Amino acid sequence: LKMGEAAGVAIAGFLAVYLAVFLLDRLGDTPWWVRTLAILGALAICGVVPWFWYRWVWRRRKLEELARLLSAKLPRVGDQLLGVIELAGSQAEQARSRTLCEAAIRQVAEDARHRDFLAAAPDSHARGWSLAALGAVGVAAGLLCFVPDAATNAWARLTAPWGDTPRYTFAAVKPLPGELVVPHGEPFALTAALNDKTAWRPATGRLELGEQPAIETDLAEDQYAFAGPALIDATAAKVSVGDWRQ
Repeated sequence: LKMGEAAGVAIAGFLAVYLAVFLLDRLGDTPWWVRTLAILGALAICGVVPWFWYRWVWRRRKLEELARLLSAKLPRVGDQLLGVIELAGSQAEQARSRTLCEAAIRQVAEDARHRDFLAAAPDSHARGWSLAALGAVGVAAGLLCFVPDAATNAWARLTAPWGDTPRYTFAAVKPLPGELVVPHGEPFALTAALNDKTAWRPATGRLELGEQPAIETDLAEDQYAFAGPALIDATAAKVSVGDWRQ
């Protein structure tokens, strides 16, 4: 039960981090350091598996340890079992009176036979975490089926945050130049064109120039033709088309 609980925590936690990165990538280009923290957090969550194995398997592999575990909820039975386990391993007591030792063990065994040891098992949330894990797997599988490119891209960016995997966007726009020189004090034009492989063609695009009001334009022939105002100073421009940003 405890190892099933640990597996549920690990699967649900890791996939929850993956889904968070997937959603963040829909809003913008998630920085590498955020993705690094995300994968480290996901691996830390998976650390619950070896910790649970150490706590509930390795440390409970002997009869004396199990008897002490029973004592937490069934102190009378646990203490009796611990006593007869020690008695069965004591050569001195058996040499003194083997018949009395057998009688004591038989009496405790008869008393324990009517007890439900499962009632003394530690509290488990295996069912809840298993459902959470199944739900996370279902959501991740759904993304892989319906939006495979975005799903695999988010996985690659999460598992290798130091890499240069570009963010996948449903709206694929041809890259714009990093710098655009326009006439001083005169209106200018800026065109953003969709890529042939785009999966989404948003109806409008948006251009932001510094603190000035945003400019929106409609899609026409797979292009967004922005009419920029007259500028007299260098200005940072931000173009947004659906989930694509530059």
